[in-house]
Parts: sequence; C-alpha cells; structure tokens
Amino acid sequence: MRGGNARQAQDVGERRRPAPRSRRRGSRPVRPVERHPGQEDVGQLTELREARKAERGEGVYRRRRLMAISLVILGALALVFAVLVQTQASGATEQAVPIDPNDAGPDTVLAEASDVSISTPVRPASLTALGYHPEGEGLVTMVPRGENLSKNALLDLVKSGETPEDINYNVMDDAGREGPRTGALDVGAVSGTTAYSPVTGTVTSIRPDPTVPNANVVEIKPDANPDVRINVSLVKSDGGAGVNDRVVAGMTRLGSVADSAKVLDPQLSAYTSDSGNHVTIRISRVG
Repeated sequence: MRGGNARQAQDVGERRRPAPRSRRRGSRPVRPVERHPGQEDVGQLTELREARKAERGEGVYRRRRLMAISLVILGALALVFAVLVQTQASGATEQAVPIDPNDAGPDTVLAEASDVSISTPVRPASLTALGYHPEGEGLVTMVPRGENLSKNALLDLVKSGETPEDINYNVMDDAGREGPRTGALDVGAVSGTTAYSPVTGTVTSIRPDPTVPNANVVEIKPDANPDVRINVSLVKSDGGAGVNDRVVAGMTRLGSVADSAKVLDPQLSAYTSDSGNHVTIRISRVG
C-alpha cells in the first residue's frame, strides 16, 4: 500500500509539473509589424509643409506691406504738417506786406493785360492787400505778377511767379459774380491814402461811382494800347488829375482812397487786419 501510494503521488507530481516550452534552434522573438508611410501619407505631409510655408510667406508679405503703408502715411502727415506750419508762419507777414517796400518802386508793376502794364496805384509801403476777383464778362483778364497766396499749399510746394519786389496777392471767391477770375483788382489801403495813376496815358473821363457816395471812377486811355480803357474806382477826387490831363504811372495823383467800408462790406477785409478799404482797377475794351 505504501509503495502504491508513493507511486501514485509521484505520478500526480509529474502531471502537475509544467512541461518546458520547446524553442526551435535559430528562432527569433516576434517583433511588432512596423508601418511604413505610403504615398498617400507622404503627399499629405508635403501638402501640410507647403501650406505652412505659404502661410509664413503670406504673413511676412502682409507685415511688410502694412509697414510700407504706415511709412507712406506717416510721411504724408509729416509733409502736411510741415506745409501748414510754414504757411501759417509766413501767412501773416505776407498778408501784412503784399509788396516788399524796400525793393519796390512807386511804379511797381502788379499785372499785365492787353500789352498794358498795371502799376500799383498805392505806394508799396501803404498797401494792405491785393485781391483779384470777377467783375463782369466784358472785362479783360489780367495776368498777375508775384505769388498767389490762394493756391493750395500742398499743390504749390515749389513757389512760382516770385518777383524781385516779393509781390503777394490773393484770387478771391467770385461771390456770384461772372467774368474772368482776374478781371478786377482790389488794391487795399487805409481810407485817405493817396491814389496814383496805374498807367501812363490820358484821363478820358471822371464819373461818380455808383456804389459809394462822394467817390468817382477815373477812366484812362493808356499810351501802350489806345484800344482799351483803365478804370480806377472808389477814388475820392480831391484835387487830383482832371479830364484830358496827362498822367504818369505811379507818379500822377488821381485823388485818395474813399471810405467804402462805411457803406459796403469789402471782400478784401478777409485778407487784411483792417476794414478792407481799397481802390479797384478794371480794364475794358473800346467798342
């Protein structure tokens, strides 16, 4: 019995003992299968790289473009500021002194028309402003000398039309009047200032000025062109030249500047520091 039990126990132990795993000679451990990217995956990666590269390039271009636009805007603003500062700094002086009295003679030419030179009817030191404006279709267009202060500063950065006398004038608003923009010239001066003949020639008539009491319009036939007439209005004829008298530009006294500001609102006052009194010069054709 003991021997039988021992044999039985040995058989049971042998059955419970795990059998060793057999390993073939030369076998290797199984590795996980590696997945290699196919053509489709490679194409997607390439497209992604190209898209990122394009985005970076577009971002750089956009930043450069914005920087360039900003520089242009800043430059334009700086230019506008500089022009406005220069205009404001010089505007008061130019309006106060339309002609440099140190370089201008008594017969300084302000404009030309139909071969006639129009000299200042007021001594340069007494001038307050020069303003051109329309005054009717039948008037001859005058060609001003000097610098037009009414020009847009941004469009006239390089000054043109400068003269040795440093003449400065304004082309005023037409105020509903017809005719050439430079058909009439207001020459500003304080009332009572002596008014001289603007041309050399002969006085053909003196008639009352319809706009201002006690003021006259002096008409002159210029020697340079007998086919036109020079009219000087708003003149108070107090002992000046008479009809048929010979007159010399800048030398012969016609009278004095009337006080038109008492009954009118002179447009020239917008360009002066006073009431804007003046005499007005017009040129018309005969016939």
